Amino acid sequence: MREGKLVKSEMVNLDGEEFYVEKVAFRDWHVSLHNFYLISDRLSDGHTIVEQKWSYEDFCDVTIRLEDCTYALNRQVEVIALVSSFRPMPVDEFDRIARPLIM
Repeated sequence: MREGKLVKSEMVNLDGEEFYVEKVAFRDWHVSLHNFYLISDRLSDGHTIVEQKWSYEDFCDVTIRLEDCTYALNRQVEVIALVSSFRPMPVDEFDRIARPLIM
């Protein structure tokens, strides 16, 4: 992610799948909220969204499957976390395996 201050960037192998995990921090919740939607739009821009699942509790938690990968984007007050696979995976499978990497 180009926005925010990089807090974490790593490759993780879990259940035989490889994921990229990145976290960026912002100065306050308002800036992170604004950037969550900018990042979300940028990540899917120019791609076909095959499947998506939003959390309706605060609308700042989404898992999206594109034609070439699946990713989850989650806002945690001043931090935004991204977990991305290197192959397209059904959203439910991705969440089962990769969701713990967001925390």
